[in-house]
Amino acid sequence: RAGAKGLESHLELPEGLKEFWYPVEFSSALTEGKMVPMELFNEPWVVFRGQGGEVGCLRDECAHRACPLSLGKVEGDSVACAYHGWEFGASGRCSKMPSTRLCDNVGVRALPVREKDGMVWVWPGEGPPPEEIPSFTAAPEPLVEGKRFRVHAEISLEVPVEHGLLLENLLDLAHAPFTHTKTFAAGWSIPDIVNFRTSQMLGGNWEPYPIDMSFEPPCMVLSTIGLAKPGKVAAGLRAAQCQQHLHQLHVCLPSSPGKTRLLYRMSLDFMDWVRFIPGMGNMWTEMANQVLGEDLVLVKGQQDRLQRGGDVWANPVAYDKLGVRYRRWRNSIATGDLGEVEQAQKSLRKFSAGELLNPDEAAL
Repeated sequence: RAGAKGLESHLELPEGLKEFWYPVEFSSALTEGKMVPMELFNEPWVVFRGQGGEVGCLRDECAHRACPLSLGKVEGDSVACAYHGWEFGASGRCSKMPSTRLCDNVGVRALPVREKDGMVWVWPGEGPPPEEIPSFTAAPEPLVEGKRFRVHAEISLEVPVEHGLLLENLLDLAHAPFTHTKTFAAGWSIPDIVNFRTSQMLGGNWEPYPIDMSFEPPCMVLSTIGLAKPGKVAAGLRAAQCQQHLHQLHVCLPSSPGKTRLLYRMSLDFMDWVRFIPGMGNMWTEMANQVLGEDLVLVKGQQDRLQRGGDVWANPVAYDKLGVRYRRWRNSIATGDLGEVEQAQKSLRKFSAGELLNPDEAAL
């Protein structure tokens, strides 16, 4: 569907999107002997950690009778199928066939897998994976001397919307004071173009919220929020000018048609002691679900209208600029034109709230 000025909105996933490293699970969640089933690009996979600490990612389908391997258990450094006990190591090769002779050259597909910055990464592409894995999931650099960011929550959720629509929602700061009135944006002012003009005339910067945000290919949104005090944003400042900060990582994995596996990591550079309070993990999960619930009503509606022929990008405006840049990047991947991909990638950068909402900087 053709959108404004050549923008296209669609739910189909271009094959080129597979040619990236994807963080699919938190290392902390994958303890020894544990398996986590998931879908990625509409294929079933299971990531697991063997008793020796090695991590693997196998197609979640036994080579014998197609039973999901995730219904079985980890035996040593292999996954044992619950149906007949066939075992498969991280390479995908079958190493054990109880009650029958071991056949050669039997196995399941295994994805290249690595661990970095507290996350398990896989390569679903057909081409050889690059040796270097992006550093987008690394702990953010301190913004205040002597105050390190520490992880307070790592949450995984299954979301019933296409991952591109969810990414565009996360990259849309302008919706917060209208949509999230009962959660994190309660009491936020609605950005006023008059205030922008006044700041411009006085030669200052217009920053309605102290938030920095970026999209990092292929499916991550990073944001840093400056806080005047816990739970309250400090209007009129850049995030780096604040003394307290909340950092968020959202990973939106394309699982299956109309569905996303969402990984969320939240870090703070203050109130370190909160991490040790029993039940805090459940509280953060509940808060994340509340925020997501406010968004889902709208994004599910978008997805329905898109399936009926609607156009998500019919009339983009200035504050849509980060979502527009993501969509152009994704569409460039579909074309396979390396020049177009490079140009789209160059437009991706970190934006402050004032830059995102600047009415004089066009979205396109």
